[in-house]
Amino acid sequence: MRITGGKYGGLKLLGPTHEGLRPTTDMLREALFNILGATFHNGRVLDLFAGAGTLGIEALSRGARAVTFVEKDPKGLRLLKENLRRLPDTNTTEVRVYPVDALRILPKLSRDEAPYDLIFIDPPFHADLWLRVLELIARLSVLAATGQIVVEIPRRSLLPERIECLKRVDKRVYGEVSLEFWEYVNDGVDAE
Repeated sequence: MRITGGKYGGLKLLGPTHEGLRPTTDMLREALFNILGATFHNGRVLDLFAGAGTLGIEALSRGARAVTFVEKDPKGLRLLKENLRRLPDTNTTEVRVYPVDALRILPKLSRDEAPYDLIFIDPPFHADLWLRVLELIARLSVLAATGQIVVEIPRRSLLPERIECLKRVDKRVYGEVSLEFWEYVNDGVDAE
């Protein structure tokens, strides 16, 4: 696995060799960040179910000011920390790692941290956690008013178009995987 663009472009990262982790492929990551463009530049990013950290590290490489990684699996956490050690200048960027369950940390992040401009949701496919995580984010102040959520989900899995104050604004299919883009509903009233 390699970082596909930005200041760490070409940097090799460790990928999982154990069952249970399914990293976002280089090609899919490159497509995702081409879609996102500079929407999160100098912003805060939350990488839920971070695994080896490829999405969050790619965001750092492409201009995120701060990235928070959440990964509870010990093997994934070990890979994430080793990949972060490979970065030449992590001391100049705000990087936090929480070795806990994503559903349990979200209320704390909502209380203790500034809202995030970009949130990645990429849980293990067998866990089927997408709806629960989106429902929780919709009830908390974890996403900035103009922020965006990216959900990586199996192509055949279906989520509703709207979950409380969140709405799917785009969906792109790449083989057996879909990338869904979610934002606050804009009904002419500011989201809180």
